[in-house]
Amino acid sequence: MIPSTIGDDAPPGEHAVFAALRDAPRTDDWVVFHSLEIARHVSQVQGEADFVVVAPGQGILVIEVKSHESIEADGEGRWRYGSRDWVTRSPFEQASGAQHSIFEYLQSKGAGPVGYPVFHAAWLTQLSKTKFAPSIGWHNWQLLDAADLANGNAAAAVIRTLTHANTHLADSVSGYRRVAGQPVAEHTARITELLTPRFVAELSAKELARRREAEQAQFTAEQVKVLDVVGTNPRLLVEGPAGSGKTWVAAEAARRACVAGKRTLVVVFNRLIEARLAELCGEGLEVRRIHSLMAQVVDRYAGKNEARRKLESGRVEPEWYDQTLPEQALEAALELGPQYDYLVVDEAQDVALEQYLDVLDALLVGGLERAPVFLTGDFDHQVIYRRHADDEVTDARATVLRRMPGLMTLRLDKNVRSTPEVARFVAELIGEPTLYSEHRRSDDDQVSVERHTFTTLEQQQPLLADAVERILSEPFTVRELVILSPYARERSAAGQALASQSTDARLTSRLGTSLDDSTRIRWGSIHEFKGLEAPAVILTDVDLSKGYHRDLLYVGASRATDRLVVLELRD
Repeated sequence: MIPSTIGDDAPPGEHAVFAALRDAPRTDDWVVFHSLEIARHVSQVQGEADFVVVAPGQGILVIEVKSHESIEADGEGRWRYGSRDWVTRSPFEQASGAQHSIFEYLQSKGAGPVGYPVFHAAWLTQLSKTKFAPSIGWHNWQLLDAADLANGNAAAAVIRTLTHANTHLADSVSGYRRVAGQPVAEHTARITELLTPRFVAELSAKELARRREAEQAQFTAEQVKVLDVVGTNPRLLVEGPAGSGKTWVAAEAARRACVAGKRTLVVVFNRLIEARLAELCGEGLEVRRIHSLMAQVVDRYAGKNEARRKLESGRVEPEWYDQTLPEQALEAALELGPQYDYLVVDEAQDVALEQYLDVLDALLVGGLERAPVFLTGDFDHQVIYRRHADDEVTDARATVLRRMPGLMTLRLDKNVRSTPEVARFVAELIGEPTLYSEHRRSDDDQVSVERHTFTTLEQQQPLLADAVERILSEPFTVRELVILSPYARERSAAGQALASQSTDARLTSRLGTSLDDSTRIRWGSIHEFKGLEAPAVILTDVDLSKGYHRDLLYVGASRATDRLVVLELRD
């Protein structure tokens, strides 16, 4: 069953059919889609199929379910279901449109059905088909009714309908020829792959990366299971540790909302993850870091670009970011009115400040209390954006749950980013050896993690140069290596290396200008690189006598997918 569960708000008839097909005997190799969204519909902007049954050796049956206790047809092409208004589309027309849309989509992907029937039917879960008068608009065998739900008859009803469909197609379509055993398991798997929403794993095409890419392509696709509940639970919070695939899930949720026609806003905190998510989400989606969003709202209302220019200049007081800009943005948002139908927030703990949430509340149709939202977060170990190290940290999770009541919470706890050795180091670092329930990357005999200590900043420089030399002698390139520090620019080991005349040229000749310079070794702060990843990471300037460095070390270490070196100050 895809999805594996059905929402409580689904009609009772769909609940009944779902349970009957799920529990039907001798259907272990069947695939049944429920509420399959169809963006490329043959007769309307967007459609949906109540059920699509892919039965190996039998065919494909698209089913429209009607739960009503009364159905009327007035003889003039109009239908009424229960006490609803009259409509012009029969259940057979609805199912037929979905069937032909699916057929054309599969053909366009080179998986067109050949040698087996693809047809449609209507399932009346509360009525007997004997109540339906014969019509030129459908065949009697296309009607399934309440009797077909009883006593394990659901699978037999599907097979019966496909058998009739096969006979009908053989009699009426000159080119149709039944091929025994079709669709086979391989073709069924291909259909399932095409009809199931999937992630597109982007691969970097480097030497060692070939194995990493293959593994990540597999596990990122598996994260789609989390999205099974999106259609039936529009307000979700997905929690999980670093490297559990939260950003991929956020991107997919945003894409699906956009395809459904919703004005979708994706919000993050830092600049680099803004660029990465924009790349993952594709065109048609608005991805903004929170301060960029607020500046945009202020400028849109004022008809100027002053806030954006001030933000990009960086020459402002800290209070402007957390007080002045949010106040101006809230005033502008209230005047402009709601602009978005759906909100996605990646790493919600970074945005969970009241003044930021006030702005988002004003921009959403229905506000934060009622609008569809999809949030991800690691509220335990990744609350690192503070103005000062000793600042009191608010309970971000409590703030989110209070401002957005009724969130359904899900958890991702599988490590899908790092090698097991790197992930174990990250887990042990925070004293949670069971942080990850499973590792999807393979282990190997190579050392993935090194930890070196120094007592003076001068001692750190040769350690850094040696670490760079070792990593580049392994199957890593300068573009795959990132050097991160708790400190920014000149205070970091990399910044000091570039400023010093005596630094080893093996290091300085390979260092880029920042995290944006991908032609050489990138370097910058852990804060800047949060949410991203790199094959090899060197962490410098780590001082665990400063309590907040432990959270920074956790965030920094979990950026590494394959190789990690930690340079740590020893008392």
